[in-house]
Amino acid sequence: MTGKRVRVLLVDGRAEDSLWVNELLAELEECRFGGGWVQGLEMFPVERLSDALLLVSSGSGEPFDAVVLNPELPDSYGLHTLLRIQAEAPDLPVIILSDTDDPDLAISMVRAGAQDYLAKPQLDTAPLARALRLAIERNRIHRDLREQTWREDLTGLYNRRGFGALSERDLLAGRRLGLPVALLVVELTRLDAIGFAYGKDEQQLALLDCAEVLRIALGSETNLARVDTAGFALTVLCAGAGDLAEIELAIRRQLHLLQARPNRSMLAARLRVVWSDPSVIESIEQLLEAAEAQWLCENREHVPAAFETTASANRTRRHL
Repeated sequence: MTGKRVRVLLVDGRAEDSLWVNELLAELEECRFGGGWVQGLEMFPVERLSDALLLVSSGSGEPFDAVVLNPELPDSYGLHTLLRIQAEAPDLPVIILSDTDDPDLAISMVRAGAQDYLAKPQLDTAPLARALRLAIERNRIHRDLREQTWREDLTGLYNRRGFGALSERDLLAGRRLGLPVALLVVELTRLDAIGFAYGKDEQQLALLDCAEVLRIALGSETNLARVDTAGFALTVLCAGAGDLAEIELAIRRQLHLLQARPNRSMLAARLRVVWSDPSVIESIEQLLEAAEAQWLCENREHVPAAFETTASANRTRRHL
């Protein structure tokens, strides 16, 4: 994206802060921190969500490259602000610019799809420049994913390469906020037994069924991927191990239902959880490799009913 002219929509109800952010962006345009990747920068400040929605709606003119969004506006507040922008312009990367450094708000925003979270008390040109560049680059990655370049054929989920690219967002947010990222891996076992009993086609259908129930358990806003022959994975930015309890419970319930389907009673699964240390872990691939060496289920196969692993995960939390 070298030499690209960048159009940024700044949505902030505080006019004085908009002027300050505009000054930071002007420094970026002067290449003092931008590294030459931008030639010309246009900022469009608005104070209300309603005005922002009009500008990002389809057919409103030349598209924006990114949105810098304060979630506290005169006509909207909190997560709802981000969700409204995403509903109107789902392909537009959003960087949250909050009045306060709130880890809970940051986690909810990143989980909902924000590319980054910046707090005004710590804001300077350098982090703003990095956030903008990474957000725009990751948006390009998302376009590639929509073109199916990083999805696997059978389930339509992200493949290992696509999973690595998307999960880097969680690692970056973890480093910025000083929070760990949990990697969850669900691996089906006894697939060979299903293939032997019912045939290869039924074995493939079992994989499809598992992908389906995991989508139901996790919802649409997830980086769920099929990372190997019978393994599914996702990353979760967490304030603590307790954040995983609801996710694990949803997975367990859906796998119970899967086991009750015709020709699925012999299907079993096991769960692995690996916690990252943001200061040490440099890539999702490192977490995947660690997960391959660590079984929370003590190397024993379990039917879906045995997915009550939250307490065990807490006891064996591992910072790499």
